[in-house]
Amino acid sequence: MEASFETNWHPSTKLNVIGAAVDFTRVDPLPENVTRDEIEEYCYTLEQLYGAYVDEVAAETALSRREAQTWVLRNLVYEGADRLSFEAIGLYIWAIGRSTDGDPLSRTIVTEYHERASEKIDAAEATLKRTQPPPYPDDLFEEPTMLWVDSGVAERLARRTGPEEGFSDALERLLDETLDASPLVDLVERFRDAGATYVGVRTAQPGWDRDLPLSVHVPSSAAVDTNIGTDAVVIDGTPYPVGIEERPAGSGTGSLLTLFRAGGDDSVAPEAGVGRLREALSRVEATLPELVDRAREAGVEALAVADEPAGAGVHLISVASADDGSEPFERLDRLALDDRTLTVGRTTTVPPASYADHAAASTLVWTSADAELDADRDLPSDPVERRERLPAAVLRTG
Repeated sequence: MEASFETNWHPSTKLNVIGAAVDFTRVDPLPENVTRDEIEEYCYTLEQLYGAYVDEVAAETALSRREAQTWVLRNLVYEGADRLSFEAIGLYIWAIGRSTDGDPLSRTIVTEYHERASEKIDAAEATLKRTQPPPYPDDLFEEPTMLWVDSGVAERLARRTGPEEGFSDALERLLDETLDASPLVDLVERFRDAGATYVGVRTAQPGWDRDLPLSVHVPSSAAVDTNIGTDAVVIDGTPYPVGIEERPAGSGTGSLLTLFRAGGDDSVAPEAGVGRLREALSRVEATLPELVDRAREAGVEALAVADEPAGAGVHLISVASADDGSEPFERLDRLALDDRTLTVGRTTTVPPASYADHAAASTLVWTSADAELDADRDLPSDPVERRERLPAAVLRTG
């Protein structure tokens, strides 16, 4: 088996491709078109990036050197590099710090090192969480995260903490106090009362849910002040920075999410419009398990990903027998994986009989129990296995 890659790819990408082509059933498991010297060259380039951190972790923690190598290479990703697969890490350990006699470490062996490292790190974190009396962080927060600050900062924060208020509550309160924000519905109503005929959100703009880009349509006879006078708007207690463009009444609205529309049968009140936005914000990003839950709710029988990216993102293909004209993944812009977030470039819905036209150029990610397809595919519970089910070309876009 050969490993196919471009000469200008990052060494981490090359090592992932080579690792995927390693065949332990052969006398020489390495790909036929790759030499040991080439693998060593890629590994020593990566050693310049990660070696010092591996040395520090091995010297100052309870992790062994192999555990430190596996943990660092699996969980630390430099900008421009790819996260290393377990097979690539096996090549790295094989090539760095020892002669390249014998075979590279298998995925099974590397996985065991990573699991042992994870267990030690989890145990250390559990110890830190319980060095203070209860209630413990896991009892207080959905996703407790350790935060290191200078001791002087901690003392100042303690003095600003109110009765029965923890550090997290105090930080959130202090941050909110510095923010000048008003409810979005109040802002939309103000534009309406000043004469605007339409207010919408430009959801086609990348990252629209992080910095709300509003479009306010104003007739020539009206004078609407679009200077909101605040730092942000608030939706359900969450502040969002906002940008505003003013356009003439009658401008196109096809690509906008409507917050307010004046008059006619298709009028939209500000409260209803903000409700639509609230729903869109909840659907803009999803994990693979959340995506499968949405698919089940929408009657989708299978999910696939095209092997080639759509633009700079993933092309999701949903297989559904019933065609009611709805889009099961409407407003979905991002697919969150364990180590990266992919842009959703395109979504397509096809009936089971038509999926055969897409099967050769796509990878099935999940199928329901009653899917009318030849394949049967459950979604793995392990986030790494879920990610590695996606095509390599798609993962490289993240």
